[in-house]
This record gives sequence, structure tokens and C-alpha cells, in this order.
Amino acid sequence: MKLLLSNPLTGSLIGSGGKAIKELMAESGSRVSVSGNTELFPGTSDRIVLILGDFESISMTLTLIWEMLGLIAGVDNAKDVEWSPTAIKSLLGQNDNMNVSLKLLIPAAAGGLILGQGGANIRSISEESGAILTMSSKEEALFTQERVLTIAGDTGRCIKCSHLVLAKLSEQDEIIPYASRGFSYTGVAIMSSGAPSNPRQGNNRRVAKNALPVAGETPEVLEPETTITLSVPDELVGNILGKQGTTMREIIAISGAKVTLSPRGEYVENTHNRLVTIVGTSVCAQRAHLLINQRLQTPARKTASRT
Repeated sequence: MKLLLSNPLTGSLIGSGGKAIKELMAESGSRVSVSGNTELFPGTSDRIVLILGDFESISMTLTLIWEMLGLIAGVDNAKDVEWSPTAIKSLLGQNDNMNVSLKLLIPAAAGGLILGQGGANIRSISEESGAILTMSSKEEALFTQERVLTIAGDTGRCIKCSHLVLAKLSEQDEIIPYASRGFSYTGVAIMSSGAPSNPRQGNNRRVAKNALPVAGETPEVLEPETTITLSVPDELVGNILGKQGTTMREIIAISGAKVTLSPRGEYVENTHNRLVTIVGTSVCAQRAHLLINQRLQTPARKTASRT
């Protein structure tokens, strides 16, 4: 699970010398890590909290964090509160009536699971818990591939709501991965820098720099490369390239995949279509594919005059 906290609240979560976050992990059985002061979620001033564990341990971690927010809601300054997860665990429910809110991050691919057909699931979760839920749009998730789910209300209701959300996500047979499994949302661009990969080599592998760090660790995970090819009408190539190639460079930077276009005049056999080749990890390649399809759906942009 991922969630967002302001810098002052993150300081409370960690505690003096890391005491509180160590207690939190001991009491919940999960492993928790927090992004650095400058590692913020794009477009916000919030830091990112990563929680790793089974269903029960993540549920307990969320419960204790909600209790922390309820405790802090009763004071003027978060710095005045030095919370103890151990102490709070023995007094659960003491802050149930405090008004609080928290932002959870869910993979964009899981947005439909939470929303349900016509919004049925999100309404049901809200009605059952008594908390208010709002979710960011698909368009806002284009860069991060994560949607922000905001839960607000009394502490007790928010705890129930977050557990219902977690239960809904766990219904998925296969775990839906986060596009960025760590704190960095620029790391995907780093993966495409350096020596170009050769899609004909078949079993190329690259190091995923944004693999999920656990309790301060940053393991490197080898991921197989995926190749996607698209046949694009020549008159629509300008949509992908953009002025002086700016759109193509943007797609590469955002997706982290390598994108190449067949030379002018070289068409897919028996067509006037150019060949677009996307190479990268599965997530990066799919993200580039999505971005290209979105560009192709916009009005055609003329390519530069041919010589």
C-alpha cells in the first residue's frame, strides 16, 4: 500500500530518532519506509509512505496511522505530539470522533475495481463505512499511473473505509502492480538512458531502478524487456513526433521506454504506414503504447515537408 503525508505528519510518523516508525512496524508486522524530504509525489508537497505486508499487517498499519491522525487533529501543531503506536494500540477507538483525512495511492489499473460499474463500488464502500471517498481522474494519472483516493470523515469511519478499500483491492486474482514501485517518478526515464537496447536480442534484461524499497532498502530487480510494434499511417506520424520531435521525446521521458520510428519512405509492406517500435519493461512499454494511442486520437498534425 502507498499513502501520502505532509512533511510535518511524516515527521510524527517517524518519531524522534525513528522510534515511532520502528514501533509501528513491530506492532503491525509490516515494513514501512518513507520518502526523503525532496522525494515528493508529483504535483504535491506530500511525501510517500510505502507499506509492505500481508492483509492483516497492512490493515493494522493503516489503523494505527489513522489513530495518529486523530490524535494530532486534537492539537494545533503536529510537532507537539509524540505518538507511540504501542500505547495507541492498547487504546484503539479513543480518537474515533476526530475529523481526519488521508490520501491513498492505488494503481491506475485498479481504479475501475474501486469505482465499480457506474460508481457502484465506491458508493457502497462510502455508505457502509460512513466516510467520504473521492478519486482523482484517469487523466490526472497519466504520468504517475496511480490514482489518488482521498478518504475523509471521523477517524473510526475512515479506518473502516480503508479496510474495505484494501479488501476490494485484494479481490483481484493477480496483484495489480504500481507503475513506480518506489519513491521516484523520474526513475522510469533513467532506465531508458545509456546504451540503446537491441530488440532483436530477444532476452534482454535491464535493471529496474524504481523497484520497491523495503524499510530503507533499495533492491535492484531484473525485469525482462517487452517489444511492441505499431503500424501508423504516414499522415499521423506528426502526432507522435511533434514539433522538432518534442512529443516523441516527451513520450520516451514519461514512459521510460525506447521508441523508434521507421525512416521516411520505409513503409510496412503493402501500406503507407510507418513502423513504430517500443522496447522496455512491460510497464514502461505499455505506458508508451498508451501515450502513443492518445496522440493518434488527436487531430492529425502535418509532418514536415519532404525533400
